[in-house]
Amino acid sequence: MVIKLKKLIATVIGSYPATWKSPTEDEIKKAIKVAVDDQLAAGVNLISDGQVRTDMITYFTSRIPGFKVRGKESYIVGKIQPTDDDTLVRDFKFVKSIVGDKVKVKGIVTGPITLVFSSKMDSSAPYNGFRDTKLYEDVAVALKEEAMKLQKAGVDAIQVDEPIYSVGAPLDIGKKAVDFILSDIRVPTAMHVCGKIVRIFDKLLEFENVGLLSHEFAASPENFSVISREKLEAHNKKLGVGCVKANDVHVETIDFTYNILKKAADLVGIENIVVHPDCGLRMLTREVAQGKLRVMVAAKNKLEAEY
Repeated sequence: MVIKLKKLIATVIGSYPATWKSPTEDEIKKAIKVAVDDQLAAGVNLISDGQVRTDMITYFTSRIPGFKVRGKESYIVGKIQPTDDDTLVRDFKFVKSIVGDKVKVKGIVTGPITLVFSSKMDSSAPYNGFRDTKLYEDVAVALKEEAMKLQKAGVDAIQVDEPIYSVGAPLDIGKKAVDFILSDIRVPTAMHVCGKIVRIFDKLLEFENVGLLSHEFAASPENFSVISREKLEAHNKKLGVGCVKANDVHVETIDFTYNILKKAADLVGIENIVVHPDCGLRMLTREVAQGKLRVMVAAKNKLEAEY
């Protein structure tokens, strides 16, 4: 489902610096509230829970049957199946208890290709290696259940994260899996692929159930070379424009960030863009992440004032 824009949306990719001191539920809730409060203070109007529990891979592999986390590594050890765990929904409801109707809240699901390619295959797994289509079908079924639970809980949008696409991945299998995951989602949908997407952008446009394609442009300005209004509108898509770097500890200037957004607006139309960082901000300090969000929103407001 495509995002229908009434005003320019500022969002996040999802992750935020984790401020918990120990991984207890009380500490994690405090960290979620810090992430939410920082997004609100910056002026972000489509927020996340901050994904502060753990990294984007073990968020799912620690809960979905068929995966197992050993140390810091994820393994495929059995048939992948949907989980009864409701962590994502509980965290969303906690965020809603904080923000009410002040802002929109999105749910985030790590995509099937990224989950599989970030895991190792155990000898006990009932799959014939990493090209076994049954593996991706099973992962897609499990992730679709996660997305459906989030939709039922009331999220305002759902984003699938597939960063692995930019460094090589079976896009034919990925398209089938992501379109299946999002096939019954009725809220706006997005897919985030960071890195350089010059060689794959035209293929990403073919993902039928993705409404917004979200990419980095601050660290990878060459991505501008493949986007256009004509391409987006022909495929009924919006463009997520990454405008502050997630891998740089220096906070950008408003002018630097504004120029990225202005270029995107000139290329595809301001009505076709959504504003966000290049990627998740988890690896930065809280102070740097706060600064980047404030600069991003200030640049967004400057652009919006000109139209």
